[in-house]
Amino acid sequence: MPLMEHTHTIGLAVRQIDFREVESEKVKKIVSNHYPKRNIANFPVDKIAELYAVTHCISDLLREDNWHIQHEKSGAPCLFENLEKSVLSISISHTVEKREAGGVAYAAVILSREVKRIGVDIVLKDDPRIKKVAHRVMRQEELDTGRLAEVWACKEAMYKALGPLLDFKKDLKVEFNQENNDIIEGAGNNWKIYNEEKVVVVLGPF
Repeated sequence: MPLMEHTHTIGLAVRQIDFREVESEKVKKIVSNHYPKRNIANFPVDKIAELYAVTHCISDLLREDNWHIQHEKSGAPCLFENLEKSVLSISISHTVEKREAGGVAYAAVILSREVKRIGVDIVLKDDPRIKKVAHRVMRQEELDTGRLAEVWACKEAMYKALGPLLDFKKDLKVEFNQENNDIIEGAGNNWKIYNEEKVVVVLGPF
């Protein structure tokens, strides 16, 4: 899965974690260290797996482990490095694919030195919830593309970067670049698409 240096405008890391990887007390302690305000001991296995995937993403990008995450009143994540608020902007997304034998958690994180507000979203391509909400959050021309997972991920990324006072259907219009299939245009900016086997990641703006 992609990993880009955060010394550039935007750095992206994507990870997947099997639920079976997070059943030890050691993993819970690692997650607790990076999320000191969360009561990890009472979290279900799927939530721990999501946060553990996030910890891998951030450590991959920072190349060190002396960091932690707190959350603003809005729910937006705030990165701290060496106990001080980081100069880096951050956006985090995670989701889970549940199976009979357990499941897999996916996470995506972007960091930026140059863009104050950024957004990333990771979506399971076959998530049945997308079709259920599509008509409420997407315009007809967006529905007609058939690329609902990418549209949804882009709108989520745009909302994180440009919100919160935005309506998904009225304010956030998604248009696919005719010359580059990996670029989405929206809200006057470009948004990058990464397609993996089971998930799609959209991030920006750039």
